[in-house]
Amino acid sequence: MIFKDATTFQALKRLLSDHGREYAPRYAVAFLFMSVVAGCTSLSAWMMRDVVNKIFVEQDKVALFWIPLTISGLFVIKGIASYLQEVSLSRIGNRIVAQIQKRMYDHLLKMDVGFYQQYPSSDLITRITHNAQAARTMLHLVAMGLGRDLLTLIGLIIVMISQDPLLSAITLLGGPIAVYFLKRLRERIKKAATSQVMSISTIVGVMRESAQGIRVVKSFQLEPVLRHRMDEGIKAVEKLSNKIAAVQARVDPLMETLGGMAVAAAVIYAGWRNLTFGDTPGQFFAFVTALLMASDPARRLSKLQLQLTTAAVGVKMMYELLDKPAAEVDADNRPDLAVSQGEVRFEDVVFSYDSNTPVLRGLNLVAPAGRTTALVGLSGAGKTTVFNLLQRFWEPAAGVIRIDGQPISEVSVASLRSQIALVSQDVFLFEGTIRDNIAAGRKDATEEEIIAAAKAAQADEFIRSLPHGYDTQVGELGSQISGGQRQRISLARAFLKNAPIILLDEPTSALDSETEQSIQEALQELTRGRTTIVIAHRLSTVANADVIHVMDKGQVIESGRHRELIERGGLYAKLYRIQFANAIEDYQSPALAK
Repeated sequence: MIFKDATTFQALKRLLSDHGREYAPRYAVAFLFMSVVAGCTSLSAWMMRDVVNKIFVEQDKVALFWIPLTISGLFVIKGIASYLQEVSLSRIGNRIVAQIQKRMYDHLLKMDVGFYQQYPSSDLITRITHNAQAARTMLHLVAMGLGRDLLTLIGLIIVMISQDPLLSAITLLGGPIAVYFLKRLRERIKKAATSQVMSISTIVGVMRESAQGIRVVKSFQLEPVLRHRMDEGIKAVEKLSNKIAAVQARVDPLMETLGGMAVAAAVIYAGWRNLTFGDTPGQFFAFVTALLMASDPARRLSKLQLQLTTAAVGVKMMYELLDKPAAEVDADNRPDLAVSQGEVRFEDVVFSYDSNTPVLRGLNLVAPAGRTTALVGLSGAGKTTVFNLLQRFWEPAAGVIRIDGQPISEVSVASLRSQIALVSQDVFLFEGTIRDNIAAGRKDATEEEIIAAAKAAQADEFIRSLPHGYDTQVGELGSQISGGQRQRISLARAFLKNAPIILLDEPTSALDSETEQSIQEALQELTRGRTTIVIAHRLSTVANADVIHVMDKGQVIESGRHRELIERGGLYAKLYRIQFANAIEDYQSPALAK
């Protein structure tokens, strides 16, 4: 009955296939301790016949000594075995959770950027925490159910049959009735458990948005909106938890009713046997003791199917994630990228994020080695997509991207990305110290190299002015330091990586003039002698670029230097005039206001 549900059986089968062989010896030890517990429980019920017959009927004084001593010994052994069994299973469970979480995280790191756009972070957090625990719960339930409870129940039934086979048959008639009702409860549990997991994901998502977007929340007074979303998520989890508890609780009155009917039948039958055939009361008391002691393991076993169904939902979601093909798995025979000059070339590259919206339409462009190349164009022209494809966050549908003549699709991803350093306007800092964040791309960096990189990025001075210097915690997403300081740390990270190809996504666009000037000086040092590709939002920042590619609708429509493009009077000249006119208007507006 326990494994009639196909989903539950498949989930358990997969778990045992993944972890059964490795942990079989440890589970065998735990089963040994559970066998001792079951044996002691059964023997204590068996001895009730001697307690009644020897002590109370025959009044044997010797029995008054050895029977209590034996019972005490049995319970001491049972207590020790219970402790060892619980510790063994807990350690196995904790180890399995740790293995699963590591496996899931390793698998997530092999997924491409498109995967993370499909799955919200709250869903992934729920899967790596709640679902991993569900795997442990499932294995623990099976081990305890088949080990402790089933063995104990079998031992007690043997005691009952040895005392009176016919009476045992009468009392066990309630089993098929329990099976019928439990089968009807299983589907209700499965639906509620699935909805509960999704509601937990909602709570995690709202909490993440509240913490990371707290400034926007406060500024736009979004507390009531987020509070409502959180309340709805919490209410949903509460409602579903109550529903699951109510369904599982229905097992108790069912088992109590059937158990009471069994005891009543046993009393009637045993009383008739005593009055008619003069049976000793010890036999009856041993039987009733075994019957009453069997109620707890029987009740737990009756709930096992429902509990396994609940856990199977989480396990199924866990394997749904693990079974997704890893998008970034390098073939063993792919060579490393060898960068000699650093020329980047896009040849007839076609790409779209979805089948309905093409982004790059046969893109051709060249970024000369050791020079600065700027990408200019309106929003949606495909500039950021160029960066994404160059780093192989996505793969093009057609065309070839080459670095020094080598197609990047034919080299290892790790070697490709090791040759590229990205500095973006959206700086991401990891929770930890300033030192940790600078060294994020090179864990083997020495203290001297970290400090040299910080000095090159003009970050050393402000870092040393902080109370804890390089050991200062930056906080979640770098919330403890300013935007300019975060950008300098990002630059220091790029200096330390020392990659021959630099990608700049207008890293100074959101900074004040003084900070921008300081960082521009650091950028000039970073890009000297390296192949540099810049996404330019403000044309004044790329006026000195060696090559400017003007992009529109996924294609390069103009190329040249700043003055050449101005003289041609094309899209670049139009964008430049618009920005220049806006700059003059911004400059004159304070005077006009006076």
